[in-house]
Amino acid sequence: MNSVKQGFWKRHLDKIGVGGSLFAALCCLGFPALLAILSAVGLGFLIHDAVLIPMLVAFLALTLYGLYHGMQRHRRPQALGVGAAASLVLFASIWFGSSIAAGIGIAALIASSLLNVWFAARPAR
Repeated sequence: MNSVKQGFWKRHLDKIGVGGSLFAALCCLGFPALLAILSAVGLGFLIHDAVLIPMLVAFLALTLYGLYHGMQRHRRPQALGVGAAASLVLFASIWFGSSIAAGIGIAALIASSLLNVWFAARPAR
């Protein structure tokens, strides 16, 4: 039973990482609806860059770790490559304040996770 739980987490680490990265990136970009919800439920301390930047880095690392494990299962490095490039673009865009580049990074990060799922579902040739 424990190996089943461990396998579940390894299979879904990239998706959890993408969700957390999306959350942190939208907070860093000042997405009004998300900031209002966080403030309304008493989590306003999360909207400071001193909290969000390390959170973003941690979730991006979790995403890459999950994509790496996916690559070990399906033996195709493309999802990990796209994820690494997307992580760099997203972090740099947040750091330098470019919302357009952040959108591209978020889209590429989601695409890398979807690519990882697609590769895992299809048998290797």
